Amino acid sequence: MTPAHLETAAVLLMDMQEGTCRPWGPVGAAGLAEQVEHRDVLGKTRAALSTLRLQRMTVIHVRLAFDAEYGLMTSASPRFASFAERGIMCDGSVESRICAEVAPKPGEPVITKGCVNPFVGTALTEVLRRRSAGHLILAGVATNHVVEGTARYAADAGFRVTVLEDLCAGVSEEMHLFSVEKILPSYAAVTTSNVFIREIARPGGTGSPR
Repeated sequence: MTPAHLETAAVLLMDMQEGTCRPWGPVGAAGLAEQVEHRDVLGKTRAALSTLRLQRMTVIHVRLAFDAEYGLMTSASPRFASFAERGIMCDGSVESRICAEVAPKPGEPVITKGCVNPFVGTALTEVLRRRSAGHLILAGVATNHVVEGTARYAADAGFRVTVLEDLCAGVSEEMHLFSVEKILPSYAAVTTSNVFIREIARPGGTGSPR
């Protein structure tokens, strides 16, 4: 990665919440939390964040949460209709909280969305523009939902995209691998957090990350 790209990079951590990453969570219980644990997504993300924050990179947190009436839900998909029927992932609930391992630091923006795509119905685009961010570094769960959806949209919107695949998990290993190997390379550079961190630490690659 060149210094110019680093200067416009922003890390998006997506849907790393109690309800998606814990076995008792209403979303995580369907297999996602098992994969998060198996791949040590939260532990690896916490370690990567320590380095990325030292590099002064912009870190933005994305969370899924709904108002009590689900009036701000922007998705009309059957998957999201089931969320309203079950009354899950409401704002203020334990399950809607970002996991403590990757909790926001003071000053790090938190974007709350009502669908898969964090750009829809939120201020994410404006937050990125205010920080002159043109390169998005993606991590989150599930790989085949929010990560893939964000990569598709961001690439079409003119952002350069990198996916840190070891900081992602799907509802199954097969779904994760299919997304990482067959879908995401069409929209993003796919790498690991260790490789990415080594790259930005190289002489001439550190730049002045925002």
